[in-house]
Order: sequence, then structure tokens, then C-alpha cells
Amino acid sequence: MDGERVAVVVSHPAHLLTVAGMLQRWRPHVLLLYRAVVGAGAGQEDAVRAALEPLGVADRLASFAISETESFDRALAGDFGFHADIGTRVGDWLRAARPDTVLGDAYEAYNFHHDVTRLFLDNALRRNRAVANYEFPLSCRLDEPGAPVRYGAFAFGAARALTLSADEMAAKRELIASVGRIDPFVADVARLFANPDVESFREVPAGRDYTVPPPGLARYYDERGRELVSAGLYPRAITFREHFVPLVQALGMSTPAKAA
Repeated sequence: MDGERVAVVVSHPAHLLTVAGMLQRWRPHVLLLYRAVVGAGAGQEDAVRAALEPLGVADRLASFAISETESFDRALAGDFGFHADIGTRVGDWLRAARPDTVLGDAYEAYNFHHDVTRLFLDNALRRNRAVANYEFPLSCRLDEPGAPVRYGAFAFGAARALTLSADEMAAKRELIASVGRIDPFVADVARLFANPDVESFREVPAGRDYTVPPPGLARYYDERGRELVSAGLYPRAITFREHFVPLVQALGMSTPAKAA
């Protein structure tokens, strides 16, 4: 991708830490979609943006700063127009950035906002075959009893890999450490990524069926949602079938698109 215009689109600011080598190597234009206003992720965007300053990529970072809380509430209410509007904004941003290649969150059925971000990207790019569309792994769980969550690696299939230089890896470690000193969640999760010196990515298949979870992967946000409801933290849970699939259908993504 050297010499190409690259864009990176992620749902959450901390995802940029997992592709810090790509940020250094390709200096992409970056778009963040969601911002946590309560809980462990609150303030994460400011911490990540500050940490990126020494790498010289912070000035290429744009943010929609959409409230995660409002997004969840709108999904529970069946307000597909709210999310469709975000998808339109993503498409507008991509047209302004004019990338040759786009990388973003993988479809893993692990987190609602990760999957929705991937949906927005594919909806914006599926009729434009001139732009290469890639996804990078974040977290997933195999659909097997007792299977652990996997971080930073695809569960199945071939993938390309960017191997970081010593200097890139040193800068990545410092980036993660600086954010981790402010955000304990980042510090905890970063230790679970087995091979931080290799950043994997793969081409997104045309015509992917988003009305079913990725083959072999559990619907993790269903599981986590049920746990939170059982613990009394939330009255209702976001689920794949009740909330993600209807959004897929509302965006017209339940049938493959024809190339323009």
C-alpha cells in the first residue's frame, strides 16, 4: 500500500492502537465513529489523540463523536434512520478522503458497534470496486462451549500481515503504554494481543451475508448482553437477531449488490 491513499475507519478510539504500525507506515486519514460518554471508555478518544501527536498522525484524525449510549438507545427503539444517517456521513467522509484503500473493524459478532461500523463501510464501498476494502481483527470467540475470546487474530481463513520494524514496534509499545496509563481497560486488553508486532488484515468478500454471524463465531454481544441484564445493569440487551439484522435489512444490505 506504499504510495496509495489509505483510510482507516474504526468504531472506537482504542482500535487505532491495534494498527499503530499501519498508522506509522501508511499515514492514513482516520475516522472515529463512537465516543463513550460513561463507563470505562469515557475520555479514551482524548487519550488516544494525545498519544498519536508524537507520531505526526493526529492531524489526520477526524471524529464523529457519536454517543454510544444514544446509539444503543436508538437501536433498542428500532430507530434505523439514526444509524442510516451515520452511514451516509461515513460515505460522505470517504468520498472527501478519496482513498485507494480502506481498512476498518472486522465483522466478528463480538461487539454491536464494531459490526455496525463494518456494515457502514461495506455499504459505502460495495458499488465502488476501485477502492480496496480490508478488515483487521479485534476480538472474537469461537462458537464452542468454553472457548476463550481471541484478540488481534482472525479465527479462520488466510490473511495478509504487516510485520513492524523495530522502530515501529517501539513506537507502538509507547503509544499503548501512554494510553494505558490513563485508561486501565486499554492496559488490560493490550496484554491479551498475542502478536502485537504483526498486524493482520484481509480483503472483505463481496456479497457477504450480514444476516448471519460469521461462520464458526459466537454471537458474543448476545451473550454479554444477557449477562448484563441478569446482573441488573441494563433492562434490555442488544442482540444480533433483534437489532443488527434489522439494520442490515433497513440499509438494503441483505442482498448482494451488483458492481457499478
